[in-house]
Amino acid sequence: MTDTAPPADTTPDQEKWLSPGVKGIGSASFLADVGHEIPTALLPSLLTSTLGAPAAALGAIEGISDALAGAARFGGGVLADDPARRRKVAVGGYAATAVLGAATAGATAVWQVGLLRAAAWTARGLRVPARNALLADLVPAKAYGRAYGFERMMDNLGAIFGPLLALGLVAWVGVQWAIGLSVIPGLLAAGAIVYTIRKTLGPVRPTRPACPEGRRRGRTSGGRPAPEVTSRKVIGLSQGMKGARQCHHPHGVRPACDLDRQKDLAPASFRPTVASGIQ
Repeated sequence: MTDTAPPADTTPDQEKWLSPGVKGIGSASFLADVGHEIPTALLPSLLTSTLGAPAAALGAIEGISDALAGAARFGGGVLADDPARRRKVAVGGYAATAVLGAATAGATAVWQVGLLRAAAWTARGLRVPARNALLADLVPAKAYGRAYGFERMMDNLGAIFGPLLALGLVAWVGVQWAIGLSVIPGLLAAGAIVYTIRKTLGPVRPTRPACPEGRRRGRTSGGRPAPEVTSRKVIGLSQGMKGARQCHHPHGVRPACDLDRQKDLAPASFRPTVASGIQ
């Protein structure tokens, strides 16, 4: 019996997919869901009991907010394509969702609740693609399923714990204070994203554009790329020098130089190029 060697493409980094960064994003999903599930669970009571709105107002507010959240995910996907921008969108989205959601506690009219709810759900939609892109940056391709499964599990746990916490807060401090206190887990979620970015991802390194294929450039004595010289550039230089001579002639415009004179103006190494380019 012979022992089978492990696959060559298996590395320790691929085995350890549950890194601190993945745990940080999972914690952010849990805390964020706890934070916005509290206002969601108490929104009917706020609208009907506190503000005296009909039940139809709740349906209209929730429908518009969900539609905006779906549309914002498309825009968030465009923003998440930029590595530096996706980090800002993720942090800002989590923080804005927490603040706007908790701000509904101070609303005194139904339209204010609708406006704040719609803005909070728009920020929530913007942050989702950025968070998913950050998670993809943290794990190898073979561990995407496990990493995203862990993040979804933490999100669902927050959706369970949030309403239970809302019931306890209502019995303790009332509806409006319970909604206002939901900002705490929301901001903790934004802090978890900041921790993940700073401790695991590091700064974004700008990419240098590749040189077009087929272009050959020399090197100077200092190691820097030498400027590319073409016949068109040399011709333009010679014509500019000719124009300068014409402008400074004491008797007005000087006649144009002939071909031999233009070739004499160029350096010796470029004279064949100038002559062939003018012909």
